[in-house]
Amino acid sequence: MEGTFGLQTPIWEIVLRASVVYLGLALVLRVVPKRQTGNLAPNDILALVVIGSIAASAVLGEATSTLDLMLKILVIVLWDYLFNLAEYHFPRFRRVAQDTPTLLIHEGQVLEDNLRREKLTDEELAAALRGHGIDDLRDVRQAVLEVDGRISVIRRDQHPAP
Repeated sequence: MEGTFGLQTPIWEIVLRASVVYLGLALVLRVVPKRQTGNLAPNDILALVVIGSIAASAVLGEATSTLDLMLKILVIVLWDYLFNLAEYHFPRFRRVAQDTPTLLIHEGQVLEDNLRREKLTDEELAAALRGHGIDDLRDVRQAVLEVDGRISVIRRDQHPAP
């Protein structure tokens, strides 16, 4: 019973391991194209995946105590919270931690270099435009790949937001 609920690993080691994994994965996710991450911020994806993996270890009863696993989850949640807080309060950090929106179409013209950089095909762009009810590029003032992976579209007949 003590092995299941007692602390088997020193706290400093748990904090260090969880922090290194979280920060390492945050760096990896920073270089992944936006459309690969879906509708979640990269740090939220990290938290969900890592916590899910740790929770699975707890459910399966693998070689770590429940207290160790709960402490690891707490560290990951804390890092996620700190990243969100830093992104909110520090615009410079936000520019480093998050990607920026990418202009895909400007005044009816597809920006091929931006499509290539985001690993987005013409077919995928056309499908997204059809999802917005657009079948002709000339109807598009701007199409933007947003940070969350969605493609937003402003039609030529729409007035820009103030």
